[in-house]
Amino acid sequence: MPFVLIVLFAGLFSGPVLAGVYRHAEMGVAIVLPAGWAVHSVQAEQLVVWPPKREDRERGGVAVLIARQALRGKEPLSRLAARFRRTDGAREAAQSVNLDKRGGRLVLSYREGQYVQHGLWIVSQRLVVWQQVGKGRFVRAQCSANAAEFARYRRAFTDICMGMTLPVKGGVKS
Repeated sequence: MPFVLIVLFAGLFSGPVLAGVYRHAEMGVAIVLPAGWAVHSVQAEQLVVWPPKREDRERGGVAVLIARQALRGKEPLSRLAARFRRTDGAREAAQSVNLDKRGGRLVLSYREGQYVQHGLWIVSQRLVVWQQVGKGRFVRAQCSANAAEFARYRRAFTDICMGMTLPVKGGVKS
């Protein structure tokens, strides 16, 4: 009997159940989808992921976009990291900038403001992962929500954006 209670207790507090892995064939990207989250729009170079409830998108400002992009020049991730370390207009200096030059990965966490209808100023918190997939080619995963709501989605954003895996010859790279 105590073993059953331990298993039940562990199951209750182990976190959300994942719905599975979604693979975007054209980009070769695989993302982890938390339970209830769904891929809403798929195009050749991008996909949009929605949270389980419509109110999350409307009230919480939740948005997840994964897209292929090109960055030019020498050491583009280093230049991008340097740019995000400084304030730029409505974007605050990033709270964290983690650059892995060897792995070709940049992880940013920052806040950005914008005016919405009726002159209301909204600040959104963003988690952005840039992963290199070739010379000058990158996949950018951007997870954002209103700053006041971001903590509610942190686990899902970590699963989706930080858990993104990309193609390598003969399989998928994480």
